[in-house]
Amino acid sequence: MSVHLSEEEQLESLKRWWKDYGKSVITAVVIALVAYFGYTAWQDQKRQKAEKASEVYEQLLKLVNVEPGKTLSDSDKATAAHLASELKDANAKSMYAYSAAFFLAKIAVEENKLDAAVTELKWVLSAKPDTATEQLARLRLARVLTAQKAYVDALAQLSPDPAAAFTAEYAEARGDVLKLQGDLDAARTAYEKALAATDPQQQERFMLLQMKVDDLKVDSATPAAPVAEEKAQ
Repeated sequence: MSVHLSEEEQLESLKRWWKDYGKSVITAVVIALVAYFGYTAWQDQKRQKAEKASEVYEQLLKLVNVEPGKTLSDSDKATAAHLASELKDANAKSMYAYSAAFFLAKIAVEENKLDAAVTELKWVLSAKPDTATEQLARLRLARVLTAQKAYVDALAQLSPDPAAAFTAEYAEARGDVLKLQGDLDAARTAYEKALAATDPQQQERFMLLQMKVDDLKVDSATPAAPVAEEKAQ
């Protein structure tokens, strides 16, 4: 008898609990299921988007990897520009998009469309990429601005303390700008910094930087020659 009453009491307690909390439990379960399936769908969509971007990027790479000595035809350039724009539009904050913008900037420079190159590189910076991508974009932007003779703007892009991987290239770029501005002492110092940060095993680059340093040493010594000759007379 006591067992029977105990079961009835338990059932009554369960009914009361369900009445008080049943709707909340159902709601929580529904929310959890919606969140789970929503997250799964989002993950699937994200994966499909990444796979699509990878396919487009592969097409772009195949198109632009021409044999040495050959250039892209106008038709191939147009196709490449379309693929790059597609990557930028659909994947604005991805390495695919940044690489596409770098490629568009490269084509623009080759065609002497420097304003277009500046636009592409500034687009990369506006996307607030990772540090390495940002510093690469600033380096390339500085070189394009130098070609436009926008020397002050070019120097503004060259942070004095870039990552170690960019130390030599940033210093060389600064040296190029300073030399064009006529500040030969500062240019030589920048070239010397670039040379010090360059591995001597990179023979061609090391020799080029050494030549830039030596050229400025010659230039700085040249004006002293006439004075010496005048004193000799």
